Amino acid sequence: MGFFSSFTGTLSLVLSCLYLCVVAESGYAVVERLNDVPDGWIKGSAPLPSQPMRLHLALHQENAHGFEQRVVDLSTPGHPDYGRHMKRSDIRDSVRPSDQALDSVLFWLTSKDIPYETLDVHGNWITFTVPLYQAEALLETRFHNFYNTETGATVIRTLEYSVPEEVYPYVHLVQPTTRFGRLVSQAEMPQFKPTAATFEELSANCSSTITPDCLRELYGVYDTEADPDPRNRLGVSGFLDQYARYGDFHDFMQLYAPNRTDTNFTVVSINGGLNLQNASRSSSEASLDIQYAAALAYNSFATYYTTGGRGPAVPNVGESDESESTNEPYLEQLHYLLDLPDEELPAVLTTSYGEDEQTVPESYSNATCNLFAQLGARGVSVIFSSGDSGVGESCITNDGTNRTRFQPTFPASCPFVTSVGGTYGIKPEKAIGFSGGGFSERFARPQYQDESVGRYLEELGDRWDGLYNRNGRGIPDVAAQAANFLVVDKGNIIKIGGTSASGPAFAAIISRLNAVRLEEKMPRLGFLNPWLYSLNQTGFTDIVDAGSIGCRSGPGPQVPYASWNATKATMADLRSLVSELHNALNQKQPDAANNLMSRAKRTLLLQNALIPTPSTSPEVIALAREILELGALASIRQTDAPTFTRYYQQLQPFYDLERDSSNPGNVDFKTSQRSKITGLYMLLLLSMGDSTTFHTVLEGLVEEASLKGHSVEDDPYIKYPVELERNLMEGSYDKVWRETNSERVPSEDFALFSNVLVGTIRSEIADCSEKAYPSLPISNAKNLLFLESEGAVIEFAQQRGWVLRDGRIYFPVEPEAAARSEKDILVASGTIIENAIGYARELETIV
Repeated sequence: MGFFSSFTGTLSLVLSCLYLCVVAESGYAVVERLNDVPDGWIKGSAPLPSQPMRLHLALHQENAHGFEQRVVDLSTPGHPDYGRHMKRSDIRDSVRPSDQALDSVLFWLTSKDIPYETLDVHGNWITFTVPLYQAEALLETRFHNFYNTETGATVIRTLEYSVPEEVYPYVHLVQPTTRFGRLVSQAEMPQFKPTAATFEELSANCSSTITPDCLRELYGVYDTEADPDPRNRLGVSGFLDQYARYGDFHDFMQLYAPNRTDTNFTVVSINGGLNLQNASRSSSEASLDIQYAAALAYNSFATYYTTGGRGPAVPNVGESDESESTNEPYLEQLHYLLDLPDEELPAVLTTSYGEDEQTVPESYSNATCNLFAQLGARGVSVIFSSGDSGVGESCITNDGTNRTRFQPTFPASCPFVTSVGGTYGIKPEKAIGFSGGGFSERFARPQYQDESVGRYLEELGDRWDGLYNRNGRGIPDVAAQAANFLVVDKGNIIKIGGTSASGPAFAAIISRLNAVRLEEKMPRLGFLNPWLYSLNQTGFTDIVDAGSIGCRSGPGPQVPYASWNATKATMADLRSLVSELHNALNQKQPDAANNLMSRAKRTLLLQNALIPTPSTSPEVIALAREILELGALASIRQTDAPTFTRYYQQLQPFYDLERDSSNPGNVDFKTSQRSKITGLYMLLLLSMGDSTTFHTVLEGLVEEASLKGHSVEDDPYIKYPVELERNLMEGSYDKVWRETNSERVPSEDFALFSNVLVGTIRSEIADCSEKAYPSLPISNAKNLLFLESEGAVIEFAQQRGWVLRDGRIYFPVEPEAAARSEKDILVASGTIIENAIGYARELETIV
């Protein structure tokens, strides 16, 4: 089991909702308001007025801080109250709002024709179901269907809601209303789509695939003699139509836990959650969670809590509706569990779902986190996977400012849950790149983390300043294996990964500890974190190799080397990484190259070698330059021009050393690919039409070459883009075409950017053709556009939106084009004829 002694700064600048005490209608005040429809959602039609809405209304607690401090006290070893868990009645008394608040809100609801007997009051929450038209009148709002552009899911939500001024001081939130967060199964993330296990993987050892036996051996999990105890229930959360199948479970036990073949689990339905044993869709998340939790635990009463969080309709037998409709799965599950008698609560609850913290209204995350604290107070260890996006996917805030910030995952960021990150490998065990982590923007750092996080921040210094909340709750708390787990789903053995695997494995170990404690007449562990941090890593392995990355997708800029849990690197590490990078590029393995580059750049960062300094050793400078050059080449082969440009810019300080004839430090430049990288950059500038920067680079090269008595065209890597630029200035497109298809192309990498350049020229000719002609024969267009066949012309025409009819291409006529004089058209036609058609005919003759 790995204990992350370091945390990354992960901050989502998120205030999804603005809490405004402004008057909406006469006598009403706005509780929550969104400035705009959240990213990734589209506002649709109005739902049916009769659509049932199940609403959860939270009232402000009178002393929420005092209650949460009490939870920490009874969970902290050495405190007089340690292990004295609260009863259900104690919790209700502690969180109950004032009589005035409760009476005022109940009077308001019943005055709006909601029968008192339909109001479910638990602590400071009131739950009720009303038709949509009644909910709209109650909250002075209008609901709409909203569609998620990524998943196609539909939810019924609003952008603001209000309550009467006389109850406004008491109402904390009403949901689901403005909550657009998208609950995600970590095992269903795109990078972890389950795949069928190959024969080699089925017979591989623990360094390639993970089974329960591998985890037992790695973490020293051996059978104990504790008797079964109904107080030691092991709960597994199920959402999003994930069904735990008994058949798959027993097949898995026979294969990978033969000493557990008599083990079984029960299914508990919450809010209409289904238990479809023959559903056609994959349930890989449910299979992973229940199979590993039960296989690793000992004599636990495993329970799968299937919670309905989608629409109530089931249109076809055995299948559920894909629309999420109005339900709120977290609140439904939490209220159900907190209403259970003390003896029926699970001792451990593991959940492998989460969402970006910034996508959840702050009032909702605070209220939900308080419910997790209530479970902890009653002796439940609440465990969440930390997420599978590193420090964030796009790392762009959704508050309208579009700032670059790290993004943590909720509910893992709640200080009253235990967040489990991911590792891989055996000797040594390393932090896996996708493992979620960082610092919460919403929740302050709890006292139990002060010492560990303080040490980390002191070592971190000012790195990542402005990208995370230094005062936030750090995640993850612990880590476990998270890759290449073998699972049985729908009768097939599949391979799957993610922190979805880490959470259930850690939960099973806590369940084992509880079994021993109960046998010894000790209380269950309950809320774990104060105890975990008090151990000062005793019983844990400090994971110091590798780290998490992120900020690699979406519209925002990449944050270089975004990671945490940094390691001290050696020269051997650098040399090994360079060798592996060469192999990955030679074997055309882009994913492997990207992963290696992330590791290499972290290593350079730790060596302070990203920018050469007088104190940097010559060998490190040479290796750093070579790594960045390999990164530049890898980006070209993935046609990623922005990344290539960043690498080119990072390489300039190294190339400045190469230009320095005195070469202080005697750095070896024999392996330098400066000419090749520079030539590729010049070719990229041509394809972008940036002649100004092209000539700036060229002038510097000419000056440098003249000082050495050379010509820039002595270098084939530089001569190639110079010759192309010369042809472009002449308008000799046919020569450009011939040059890009000749043996004079210096390397395969140049051919990639050459194709981009030809595409740019083709687009310019197409633009000019649209202005010059009403139509052209397809055969002429083939030559004009430097295309290989008429089929290619047709495909290009369709992409441009041109009309194809009777063997001709008809260009769209814009209003301003229709008003042009005949003289203007002749001028444009002359330009085309002069610069292109003649060359096209010449090219046809050559071909």
